[in-house]
Amino acid sequence: MCDYTQREYSCGHFRWIASKWCRDYTLTHKRCQPSVTHFEHRAEELCGECKPKTYQPWANITR
Repeated sequence: MCDYTQREYSCGHFRWIASKWCRDYTLTHKRCQPSVTHFEHRAEELCGECKPKTYQPWANITR
């Protein structure tokens, strides 16, 4: 089983990040049953979907 870290953000969303892939995944790239080994609560952070979009100053030139 692959080891995952569960993160909870202040917006209420959860994310599961792989902390260690098992041998089967490294050979086949097929996901197996996850095993959550760590929990993180990010009270001051929003997830990637809820964060306001920011653009580099040069991004307006390429649009």
